[in-house]
Amino acid sequence: MLCIGDLKTLREAYSATSDVTRDEAMRQIGAPSEAEIIAFALQPMSSAHRNTRVLALRVLARHSGDDPMRGVLAGLRDDKRRVRAVAIQACGSFLHDDAIVARLEAIVRAAKTKRKLRRRALSMLAGDEGRLRGDLTPAQASALRRLMQAPEFRFDIVFGLARLDLGARVKSLLLEFAAAEDDSERAMAARALAGERVIHLDAYAADEAEQRRVMANCDVAHGRMYYWRRRAGWTAETPA
Repeated sequence: MLCIGDLKTLREAYSATSDVTRDEAMRQIGAPSEAEIIAFALQPMSSAHRNTRVLALRVLARHSGDDPMRGVLAGLRDDKRRVRAVAIQACGSFLHDDAIVARLEAIVRAAKTKRKLRRRALSMLAGDEGRLRGDLTPAQASALRRLMQAPEFRFDIVFGLARLDLGARVKSLLLEFAAAEDDSERAMAARALAGERVIHLDAYAADEAEQRRVMANCDVAHGRMYYWRRRAGWTAETPA
């Protein structure tokens, strides 16, 4: 029988800095099945304690399927900002779902919600700070196209798209930005379509020499941490 302590063991194992592997953690808690973990992790989503709900979301985020998705959706609707923030971080595996994407879009548009939380939701929709691999889902692309109609969201969207792989839906949205009236939007989209992408210096945190090469040889894209870099495998003949 699982307990809250077992969820904490799993959460620690899922951490990138943990000394305990997931397999070791599973042995420590009795090697439950994935279904058992998910079923137990869903129970604390009705807890009165905010931190318990946060713990459950951190475990559910590492699983896929309808049940974890429902738990994450509950987190996105939570009345505590901390829980909603963690739920947003947990959305990466569920961006194909219309209800998840609709809730993220609602958070972005919620004028009374803290700006940091709104931007976090928009970042998730626009590719989760560049961590998305492959194309946008149809639900993501539709939401971003709607949000593009509001000037306040446009730069964050095109900046997010410039960090992604050039899938068909990403290209379609970038082409719209490439025809924009705003010079900065148009320039960023055109550069992304022409074979470059925006990268964050933290992508090379394990290689200080490479970080220095990027800073010395690549153009700044935004702020002090984002740079333009040629896409891997891109040639002049690669179709945009």
